[in-house]
Amino acid sequence: MTHHAANFRRISVRIALQFMGFVFLLFLINGSLFLVVDFGNAQRMARGRLLRDAQIVLNGAANMAQGKALALPPPVSERVRILDDEGNALFSGALFTNIPSFTTEGYSTIEVREEPYTVLTIPLSENDRVYGFAQVAGMERLPMRDLPLRAELYLIISVLVSALTFFVGLFFARRSLKPAEQMMERLEQFTQDASHELKTPLAALNSSLDLAMKNGKYREGIQSAKADLKQVTVLVERLLELARLDTFVREDEPVDLTALVEATVKRYQSLAKEKHVVMECELHQDVSVNGDAILLQQVLGNLLSNAIKFSKPGSGRIHVRLTSKLLAVEDTGVGIETSALPHIFNRFYQVEQSRAMGGFGLGLALVKRIVELHGWTVSVRSTVGEGTTFTVHFDTRARS
Repeated sequence: MTHHAANFRRISVRIALQFMGFVFLLFLINGSLFLVVDFGNAQRMARGRLLRDAQIVLNGAANMAQGKALALPPPVSERVRILDDEGNALFSGALFTNIPSFTTEGYSTIEVREEPYTVLTIPLSENDRVYGFAQVAGMERLPMRDLPLRAELYLIISVLVSALTFFVGLFFARRSLKPAEQMMERLEQFTQDASHELKTPLAALNSSLDLAMKNGKYREGIQSAKADLKQVTVLVERLLELARLDTFVREDEPVDLTALVEATVKRYQSLAKEKHVVMECELHQDVSVNGDAILLQQVLGNLLSNAIKFSKPGSGRIHVRLTSKLLAVEDTGVGIETSALPHIFNRFYQVEQSRAMGGFGLGLALVKRIVELHGWTVSVRSTVGEGTTFTVHFDTRARS
């Protein structure tokens, strides 16, 4: 694992932990509010039922004060107790058996067979004189003793969901950071390669100047230094092109690829004639793609310049073919060894023939990067001594 990969993994874990903490806190707050609201609603509903039952009891108590028998529905009568003004029981339902008398007005809590009940005590009065008390009881639907159990359940659910959130967050964090990680790896590799490649021409430049100072041949030394400096300049320009492409946002406009290929081939005809290389085209008409015309021109230019460079002088032929699905540049040059084919699109990679003819091994890397920016692919087929074919395969947006 590289240093950058390890750093991005730590960042992913940190993001996932923060997301998990946020979800866990959200669940705790939501669970606490839910419990409070749930118990509050249960208490309000229970007291509402007690008030309705109390009204029935009050009506029955009034009849009882007139000497009539207390008539209550069976479900209510079991939970009712009538007391006189001194707290003596005048009527007691089954629920109040063995429950001591009390005359505290309002809501109270009692336990019957280890079950909590809420009791509403209402004074009975006539002509502003209290002559007794009516009590009605109802079971608590959400007893307070269940609160720790319910809280523990919410806590367990919160922990499990948060743990799941961590793994989901880690997956998406790593997926989101992957492009940045790849960019950092490319940048690190780019810096290492650039530093390595710049050492050679700079060392040659320094040697040329030192030699000129020693033997006094300033003109020859300066000319040699200028040649080395030109090589450094070209290398830096290519490096900057690659660096810009790593963060490049391409134009996405319709491009007349047929016209672009015709114009580019025409520009390279003179260079081909100098090496006595024949260039021929097989172009479908009205081929159009969505892309960046300047970058596409650079792709074809690099492929043509390579084909001309490695063609056999006097007998070389270059065939450019364009259809709605692909652009191919085929030459009859020296070819590329099979072992080198997987590496030719790597930055600074050069086969032996390329090193002998100069260059930096950046042209094909530029081609691949531009093709990838358009969402396409590029492939190569070659036979040593017979030639090479580079093919750019367009995506489904290409049309003719």
